[in-house]
Amino acid sequence: TLGVDQLAAVNLRLMDEGEPGDLFDEQLQVMITAQRDGLIGGIGLSNIDRAHLLHALEHTDIVCVQNPYNLVDRSTQPVLDECAARGIAFVPFFPLGSAFVADNPVLGNPVVRRAAAELGHTPAQIALAWTLGVAPNVLLIPGTSSTAHLEENLAVADIDLGEALRAELD
Repeated sequence: TLGVDQLAAVNLRLMDEGEPGDLFDEQLQVMITAQRDGLIGGIGLSNIDRAHLLHALEHTDIVCVQNPYNLVDRSTQPVLDECAARGIAFVPFFPLGSAFVADNPVLGNPVVRRAAAELGHTPAQIALAWTLGVAPNVLLIPGTSSTAHLEENLAVADIDLGEALRAELD
């Protein structure tokens, strides 16, 4: 239905916690076969820990990892670090915090709100600019609901947080 012969990349998303095991190996093998058959160009992983990444790399190349990561939740920092060391793209999901909590700890963060007011940007732009600057392999895919929102998201690349503000946000 997409009208393409090959998808550029497909992520294997883990839905359970724990160490790599038979189910992960079976699912990864399906991805490897799909790549070998030309259906997908690259294999990605999502919602994984460092052990899963290292295990997968024993069997195949990984082009990207998509994990939760933002100013408040950096629990997957070891995965980001491993990806950076290996040149693997890291795609943070929930870069603005989870949409499933009533009080957003990222956008409501006092330092983020103060920085947004001082620099003339939205809190979302400050949080995205910080996230984009944590490592050179970070690729942002923020949601966009309109052309104006797209332009606001694209402007993030030009925001200079400066060393002092970045350290405060860190």
